[in-house]
Amino acid sequence: MRVFDTFIDNQEEALRKNGHQDWYRLVLHDFNDGKQFEGLIHKCETWSEPSEIPEPPFRGVRGEGDIEKNRARAARRAKKKIRHACKSAKFDRMLTLTTSEAIFDRDEFQKMIEKFIRLTRKATGDAMPYVLTVEKHDSVKTNEAKRGSLHAHVAVKGRQDYKLLQTIWNFRVCGGRGYVRVSNGTRKMNPGSIAGYISKYISKSISDVAANKKSYWISHNIAAPSRTVKLFRTFEEALSWLTTFYNSKGASWGFNRWRYWEDKSLGVLWLPAG
Repeated sequence: MRVFDTFIDNQEEALRKNGHQDWYRLVLHDFNDGKQFEGLIHKCETWSEPSEIPEPPFRGVRGEGDIEKNRARAARRAKKKIRHACKSAKFDRMLTLTTSEAIFDRDEFQKMIEKFIRLTRKATGDAMPYVLTVEKHDSVKTNEAKRGSLHAHVAVKGRQDYKLLQTIWNFRVCGGRGYVRVSNGTRKMNPGSIAGYISKYISKSISDVAANKKSYWISHNIAAPSRTVKLFRTFEEALSWLTTFYNSKGASWGFNRWRYWEDKSLGVLWLPAG
């Protein structure tokens, strides 16, 4: 394949040639099921000798600086991690855990969630991979006494035993004051929509928590997608390689709305498949 040969030539040139060089970098994430992929193309530069550009100034102290920008970056990182975890684990169900008694303390609520996960794993004998985020009750339907109290959204895989989950959360964890909602049957969703559903709460959750407090949890038993990085001289070469790869795998992709993101001024394209 000529596109692949071009990449090999470019890779050797990047290692061999002195000075500054402009490239297009392609990062491909493979979720190890032969169906789901994510490709990101962006401009990049390489230097094979010391730069005359001065080093950036000291970045500052953790927790200081532009708080809004820091939160926006944290939200982007969180959404990426959640999306990758949902696709890798092939999540297709959602649990919503609520309590009749208003709980405002995140540390207390986190301990309740951890107990629920531990008891559910023990009862089912299943490793139960999950992604979880905690949200505040703030809808117009929420009464004043519960406004700002906490509930959880949990992404899981496979049909769930509602009676078992309700028994564990309601009686073993909440002392008879808990409720579980399970998206089984006709409400089944795919990993991408699950990730989108959980991710929409992330920006709000990050704004709500104090520094060094977690706003989401991803279980440790979810394999990360494999990652491949390639260099191309032009954006067109990178895109050609990516679409040819998708087609060779029989993966669905396209430039229809919601399926890709592009910023032409920055030379950035995110194009998933599957």
